[in-house]
Amino acid sequence: MKTITSNRLQELDALRGIAVMLVVLLHFTGADGQYKNIFKLGVTGVDLFFVISGFVILLTLEKTKNWQDFIVGRFSRLYPVYWLTVTVTAILMLVTNFVGTQPTIIMPIKYLANMTMFQNYFKINDLDDTFWTLKVEMVFYFFMLVIFLSKNLKKIEVISCVALLPVIGYHLLLNTKFHVLHMRLNNYLPLLSHFPLFFAGILFYKMKFDQINWTRYLLIISCFILQYILFFDGGRSHYIISQSEYGLMLAIYFTLFILYTSNCLSFIVNRVTLFLGSISYSLYLLHNFIGDKIIITRLIKYTHTNIWIASFAVALPIVLIISTLSNKYVEKPTMDYIRKKYRENKALST
Repeated sequence: MKTITSNRLQELDALRGIAVMLVVLLHFTGADGQYKNIFKLGVTGVDLFFVISGFVILLTLEKTKNWQDFIVGRFSRLYPVYWLTVTVTAILMLVTNFVGTQPTIIMPIKYLANMTMFQNYFKINDLDDTFWTLKVEMVFYFFMLVIFLSKNLKKIEVISCVALLPVIGYHLLLNTKFHVLHMRLNNYLPLLSHFPLFFAGILFYKMKFDQINWTRYLLIISCFILQYILFFDGGRSHYIISQSEYGLMLAIYFTLFILYTSNCLSFIVNRVTLFLGSISYSLYLLHNFIGDKIIITRLIKYTHTNIWIASFAVALPIVLIISTLSNKYVEKPTMDYIRKKYRENKALST
């Protein structure tokens, strides 16, 4: 296994920055509900995030000594700024009467359920549309943690190949003959319709830090084909773009990762992409409701501002500033604090 150094992971940060801007531009330029411009392709930004997650989680687990380290690491990374976003979103919904005709008493219930990140399992909707991807990520973390606990991480490629079988069955059998069961599985096990992306990330990690061989290339191609076939099974892409457009974007993302495995992706690394990558999680969580639902929608409705001005001149600078502040004063400090306290407690108990 090749040595992993931080400067060799800058491309991943840059890819995060690109992915989050794709999603932001999608939401901002489609604020009127019409996705007719080139930015509609940004709906696939979450697919790029899933590939990155497959890569990063395997990297993380290979450096992890026990399951507690992994849980604390993921918790400190995801939950503090997520709780901030849920709280801000709930308050803004109440202040702006965004809840509409729904009784105000429902909001505390939705708020508490959303704070768990597993609100859909309680049959409660996401406060923000972007939260749906977090459930997919969490299910994948659980899948990887089970493999880690069973001490089979070295067999991850074989296990993932076997895991593709129920994914294929989910699409070929359930979607055609057992549609109701298919819908339920899509709600409770959303990983099924996105697993090839995570598996591709795992393969790219192996190609980057282990070796590139034809078997892995064939598996990468299989992941691409299967994900393309799963276009209508889950996610949001099929509501906005065509399957051919989806395939084109997947091809671009897979090509970028192939370049990365060959150390040929440094051209995407610059101050802008690295900055966006550093605030990507905060930006992803905070941009939609504040930028789209509050700023852009109301500017268009009440002042008849052009959508491009509302999006790029007003909403984008504001959400970038808010996300930067969130990253600096919430995301990083709380993550560092939780991990520091965990290490201290761990040291005292040994």
